[in-house]
Amino acid sequence: MVRVRTSLGGLVGEESDGVRIFRGVPFAAPPVGPARFRPARPPAAWTGDRDAREFARAAPQPIGRYGAAPVAVDEDCLYLNIHAPAEPGPHPVLVWVHGGGYTSGASFEGVYDGGRLARRGVLVVTVAYRLGALGLLQLRHLLGDEYAASSTNALLDVVRALRWVREHIAAFDGDPDRVTLGGFSAGAKLTANLLALPAARGLFHRAIVQSGGAHTVRTVPEAEQATGHVLAALGLGADRAAELIDVPSSDLLDAQEQAIGRGTARFVFRPVVDPAGPLPVTPLRAIRGDVPILLGSNQDEEQMFAVTEGTGAREPGPADLANLRRPDALAELVRTYAEMYPDLNGRSRRIRLLTAESYGIPTVRLAEAQLAAGGTAYMYRFRWAPRAHPQRLGSPHAIDIPFVFGTLDTPLGRWLTGGVPPAARELSDRIQQAWVAFVKGGPPVADGLPAWPRYDPTERRTMLLDVPATVVGDPDREERRVWDHAL
Repeated sequence: MVRVRTSLGGLVGEESDGVRIFRGVPFAAPPVGPARFRPARPPAAWTGDRDAREFARAAPQPIGRYGAAPVAVDEDCLYLNIHAPAEPGPHPVLVWVHGGGYTSGASFEGVYDGGRLARRGVLVVTVAYRLGALGLLQLRHLLGDEYAASSTNALLDVVRALRWVREHIAAFDGDPDRVTLGGFSAGAKLTANLLALPAARGLFHRAIVQSGGAHTVRTVPEAEQATGHVLAALGLGADRAAELIDVPSSDLLDAQEQAIGRGTARFVFRPVVDPAGPLPVTPLRAIRGDVPILLGSNQDEEQMFAVTEGTGAREPGPADLANLRRPDALAELVRTYAEMYPDLNGRSRRIRLLTAESYGIPTVRLAEAQLAAGGTAYMYRFRWAPRAHPQRLGSPHAIDIPFVFGTLDTPLGRWLTGGVPPAARELSDRIQQAWVAFVKGGPPVADGLPAWPRYDPTERRTMLLDVPATVVGDPDREERRVWDHAL
């Protein structure tokens, strides 16, 4: 056992192979009862030592959506986990936000285990946040300004975690002045949004955005429509919206699923841009450029969903889109991709188009906004793929995560890599070195990788993460230009 004393109280964790581990540490008061749909408040202090050797429960979520595995859930879910080097610090800190389409996922998934990064000198904090309707339901128009933040509580939960880190991470030998915020998929999008969120300024000093971008937000009218669908599924009129505070979470999840089924976009629940709320303007218009960013996407992102959701070769439709809001533009893009890639079958063209729409182009737009604001960006494209895989995964969504965390031997890591061939371990070691170098305050450098140049709007030099890795200027240039007037 290991003990740490914070200003809130003592924590009892454990030490394993040079890493001190603390699980289920509260960073906010439970967002339950009257606190449902409201911004999280600071946690209460406790007396004596709190046992921090078991994970807390995950946020309520529908099991099965976006590949979510069965987990124990509870609305009392705002806890974090710490993997800290055993040697004295201060150590740079990586605060990690999990993915899951804003409706699923957990901070304690095995693929996010921070032990290997901790052994490389980084203190890793994995955080939870409220999902779906509990974290992103628009209620200001029905319940008043006290609920102006209800559609951005997922973001504000991460802000609350960052404030906890600033106040308490020194007790774990972490450096509160060297905090990197990073995330994957929905976690990457949350990270990108926090680059523009006024409440998050000064709470982190670097950012890592893996398969994200800052496009995936909603307008107030779109969000209010989704709220109407939730109420209708519960048999409630707008005049009874206050009853949402007491609806059992299982019923709310059922209503959430019905609202998703009636939605016209891939992610119905997402942060809302509301002039009267915490996110007052579109994030790409508010990025300040004062936080260096390491960002990128995977070559075949959409292949993950083609396999797990069985989408096949049908043409993309509005419900497949994460970011493009113009059906007329989609029809033109489908025709253009057919002309550009006549040798690809319909399934492969679908994967290519939706990979660009959901991840590739939003990543480029985020880098462009960062550069326009005078900031620094390092761009990558993950291109390594297993040579033999029964589902021909290529380089799909999520394949980069076990490489970054060194968790290739988890079930997900083994499935994504086709059994972890030696080349995967080689690339993982290089990626971990580069990410650690960035978190420590420098450029992402590693043995075996070429020099990683800064991204610029002219040459657009990008690291292709493969074995061997190479740097190229403006990969898939012609495809990128197709989107210049669409997204």
